[in-house]
Amino acid sequence: MTAEQLQKLIEQYLKLFPAERERLQLLLDQLAAGEKMDDRYNFRGHITGSGLVISPNRAKVLLIHHKGSGNWQQPGGHWEDEADESPLDAARREVIEETAAQLEAYVPFDAERMLLPLDIDTHWIPHPRHADEQPHYHHDFLYAFVASSEGVAHQAEEVHGAAWFALDAPECGHPKMQRALTKLRTHDLI
Repeated sequence: MTAEQLQKLIEQYLKLFPAERERLQLLLDQLAAGEKMDDRYNFRGHITGSGLVISPNRAKVLLIHHKGSGNWQQPGGHWEDEADESPLDAARREVIEETAAQLEAYVPFDAERMLLPLDIDTHWIPHPRHADEQPHYHHDFLYAFVASSEGVAHQAEEVHGAAWFALDAPECGHPKMQRALTKLRTHDLI
């Protein structure tokens, strides 16, 4: 994905969610400065992709217990701009790597089906897992997927476990998760 395509994706996202512009200002500033956003050693901030995986009956979400953060969260990881990977491709790849979930479909929530993320979030990573990294920001592009079954496994390297949780479970209480679930409810997707 080119920098121009990434910029267009974010502009289209902000047309749907204009109130989020201020929250994403660092990402917008980095893009305007021409920074390489797929470089995990860009310690100002770089892009990650994650997946909000919904159960086939749309009553649960799949979360991982992440070793680095110690929290239950959606599976995800770094965007690698190799072979023309998009943030959506990164989200799908990371979900499968971390959970072995069988994904039935990407859930487009926008009427134009433009493959927009469900949410974009900038968050601070104070204690990176790798010794050669410094504290930095992740600009996470969250996409929704429906699983074809509730079968999962977890990747032992980065994940303590993977499990399904009811939409109202305390593990789904993070503001980012609540924002995403609200967007899915608004569009009658859960």
